[in-house]
Amino acid sequence: MVRFSIRSLLLLGIVSAAPALAQQQDRAIDRSKPLGLSFTTGADYSVGDYGAAANTKILLVPFSLRATTGRLRLSATLPWLRIDGPGYIVGGAEGGPIVIDPNSPAPRTVRSGIGDVTFGATYGLLQQDKAGIDLDIGARVKLPTASRSKGLSTGKTDVSVSADISRSFGNVTPFVTLGYRMPGDPTGFDLKNSASVSVGSSFVAGKSVVIVSYDYSGRTSAFSDPSHSLFGALAVPVTKRITLTGYGTAGLSNGAPDYGVGMLLTLKAL
Repeated sequence: MVRFSIRSLLLLGIVSAAPALAQQQDRAIDRSKPLGLSFTTGADYSVGDYGAAANTKILLVPFSLRATTGRLRLSATLPWLRIDGPGYIVGGAEGGPIVIDPNSPAPRTVRSGIGDVTFGATYGLLQQDKAGIDLDIGARVKLPTASRSKGLSTGKTDVSVSADISRSFGNVTPFVTLGYRMPGDPTGFDLKNSASVSVGSSFVAGKSVVIVSYDYSGRTSAFSDPSHSLFGALAVPVTKRITLTGYGTAGLSNGAPDYGVGMLLTLKAL
């Protein structure tokens, strides 16, 4: 039987405003296969002021490759991004944009280029058929491949860990995702370690999957606020190998974008 996990049609850690989406594809994997391979791309657009006077608009185009063998899932993601906003808003990869100092003289600019690359690994520690729940543990490393001079990166390596707990009741799968992010220590930045929590559920409707969640992330810098947001997504298989996912977010705090929308296309190679 196909098992729908919550970490899915995503590219690990790229759509930072939607941690629930990061699980959906893994549960769609047939773990009886010795090897699974998939590629995901799409576009993510968000708008928010992050507590500042002016809005920042961010367009992100991710390219993600995922390999699965047994309980182990590996991923590599490289995004292209465009930031239209004040210079004190800096790209932060999976942690979202970082507010350096809203009181600094930083005129509005438009910056674009390759973002930071992220490598991830997730292992299925417990399975529902044996332990009563699914428990996945994971770790990700973000390497500073983007330009710090353009404000697309902090220029340092970040590390994050996560635990995903879920249990299926027929076509409904409630889940809780816990995470902790440890950023590097770049000169001129006052970055903070931050925890994250995502609580929600996925629903199987025929061949499609609906995901809804509430997402929280702690503040990433001394000048940012915690992020609270609502998330919803619909994943629809186009063919046996292609899945299309549309999603949206609504911010509930200054630390989150006011709104975000995105579309992802996943191609299963194996």
